[in-house]
Amino acid sequence: MRGLNADLSAAVSKVLDHDASPKGVHRLRTTIRRIESLVSYANPDIDKKLERSLEKMADLRKRAGKLRDLDVQTDLLGTLGNGSTAKDRKTLAALLEKKRNRQAKRLESIVKKLQGSKFFTRMDRIAEQAGVLQDGKNRPLAPLEEARAQLAEMASDFAARQTMNTSRLHEARVTLKRIRYLAELADKTTEQKKFIRELKSVQDVIGDWHDWEELTGTAEKQFSDRVNCALLREARTVLGARHSDAMSAVNKLFALALTPARKPPRSAQSFRPSARYA
Repeated sequence: MRGLNADLSAAVSKVLDHDASPKGVHRLRTTIRRIESLVSYANPDIDKKLERSLEKMADLRKRAGKLRDLDVQTDLLGTLGNGSTAKDRKTLAALLEKKRNRQAKRLESIVKKLQGSKFFTRMDRIAEQAGVLQDGKNRPLAPLEEARAQLAEMASDFAARQTMNTSRLHEARVTLKRIRYLAELADKTTEQKKFIRELKSVQDVIGDWHDWEELTGTAEKQFSDRVNCALLREARTVLGARHSDAMSAVNKLFALALTPARKPPRSAQSFRPSARYA
């Protein structure tokens, strides 16, 4: 936890130096995700001031996420190769750059407020609390076992509702991230690495669909008055293919997770991922 706090401080310093690069923003988001997973797993007994610090950190992640989405949309825009879309690509690229500059300023504003507060001092206090051993009855399973149990529970819940619509695919994308970061807390074994690889491969496919959905939505807003916009047609075609890939990947992962296997008993007070980090 202290190491992650140090990574967070370094990522925040980059933003303060006006270096909100795609790589830096990605590092900021993933570091926060890992801290949230660790805190949620450790479930420390913290007061309201520390809770507010976690909420501020979540706000920072969401703001960084807006920047990340714009960066990815810009990259995807460059993959649309139809020659007739060149002018529209240029128009959309300029729009995305304008939005990114605005979001970068907002991210810097949030970071400056955190830097002038007791945020990092309180994050160190959370680290101390996270290291306090819980008594046996409240302790969750070991990280990898807990991650597997959560994945099986998630797969069972989705199977019970039968249909996999767009909103549920978004839900799967967010929840699988939390499960993966939880698994990363486990010892680095062959089994752990294999489990993480399986999750990440599915995450990547769903994430690709999500990114194309974002780009298509941006294009639809910009070119909604043009029925025969070539760029929009191409984006929709790619989006449809990515959606099919995502559905297939999630269904295969869930089917594997529901394969009967001997599972360790869950603790009396079953651990649940905290909704505050959604």
